Amino acid sequence: MKLPFRPRPSREDLATQPLHVLVRDYPETLENLRGHGVTPEEFGDVRLEEFENPEMILDELELVTAWRPATGHA
Repeated sequence: MKLPFRPRPSREDLATQPLHVLVRDYPETLENLRGHGVTPEEFGDVRLEEFENPEMILDELELVTAWRPATGHA
């Protein structure tokens, strides 16, 4: 099954989607999450907004997804 291409997520999307959804839709986020000790296997249903001080992780995820075109420009 081929998944549809996803445009660049907003910071709110990154913060509010469960980690398993982030990794599924934006596989480039997996390495950064693991680098912070956050694995989808352990934290799959958790949202980054539930973490204490998720700002650094969100900053990095915005950078690794920045190559994606903004919504409506695919």
